[in-house]
Amino acid sequence: MISGLLRRIATVLGAAAVGAAATVTAAVPAAAAVTPAVTSYVWASNPTAASYTVPMWTSGGRTYYSYAKNPGGGPITVTRSGAGAYQVRFGGLGSLVTGGGGVAHAQAYGAAARFCTVGSWYPSGADLLVNVYCFGAGGARQDTYFVANFVEASGSTLAADGVSYLWSNNPTSPMYTPSAWYRYDAGGVTPWVARDAPGSYAVELPASAARTQTTFYQITAYTSAAVKCKVDSYLADGIARVRCRDASGAFVDSRFTITWTIHNLLQQIAPTALATVDDTYPSGGPAPAITWTNDSSVSGDYAVTRTGTGRYEMVFPQIIDYSGHAVAYALGYQDAHCHVQYWHPVGTTDMKVGVTCLNSAGSPVNTPFTVGFTW
Repeated sequence: MISGLLRRIATVLGAAAVGAAATVTAAVPAAAAVTPAVTSYVWASNPTAASYTVPMWTSGGRTYYSYAKNPGGGPITVTRSGAGAYQVRFGGLGSLVTGGGGVAHAQAYGAAARFCTVGSWYPSGADLLVNVYCFGAGGARQDTYFVANFVEASGSTLAADGVSYLWSNNPTSPMYTPSAWYRYDAGGVTPWVARDAPGSYAVELPASAARTQTTFYQITAYTSAAVKCKVDSYLADGIARVRCRDASGAFVDSRFTITWTIHNLLQQIAPTALATVDDTYPSGGPAPAITWTNDSSVSGDYAVTRTGTGRYEMVFPQIIDYSGHAVAYALGYQDAHCHVQYWHPVGTTDMKVGVTCLNSAGSPVNTPFTVGFTW
């Protein structure tokens, strides 16, 4: 197993990284594929309030939340401790997190030039807390709307399902195995992270190796500083290239969380798409539809429209929902990051998601991106 791993590392990083590979743990026998047992999300809709509780109600013995999900069943409270500093409390969720530490993600919401990081997450009694920090283009903390989600995988279900996530916790190590408590791979294989330059990492998410289509990545810098991380490209054998930049756009070492799933961010049966839209498509004009298939009863094409520089709309057919959760992420080497601007139903069957993409100066910029919606 080690020799095969060395060959893959050499292909991706070159000979300089191979010397560190001896410390990588050999793969364990494959386990059954998994569906996350604990998934939660929130739209933080009041950026300047000292504290507020997401609206919730009960119908037919089931608890519902406004643009949020919490299998813990308790209230979701967002507390602001200062400009751009928030804590999300998922009531009752901590008591369900028993198989490992899980991972959390966050990003800004809206048209403004903002970005967010995750500072930490942890159980507190029966609850789960997620700390989020948000910044303006210059790197100063700024209040903003944001979306955040948390997932912990345990148990097994359909063999076709897949999820792999990790917390990259050693940003300056040439190569290491990430923290066992904050990682999961549906195939039961141990991942690795390798650094070959400031802010540049190769990340293996083993369960993704056999998948070349219908995949989705989330990635969030793990820090209280103004840092943005993104997937630069998909390499080979389940390896993704990750790059992190500071507020000025310079490459910088950083911790981060990264999640891969077959279908979308929270492993629900909903479509995901890769929108490779750039200047070749005129503002306001349609990009080619993206055809997708999955194992749900939903099928169709994605309609992608660029409505202006760095502004996009994508229609997800046949998945209308009056709540749900959407995220968007830039792809590629360029200095660009994306976040979701809005989502809302279209007609009686479809869902429209708006995406905003910006550079480090806060200016809209055209870039490839991914976008996912779940409910």
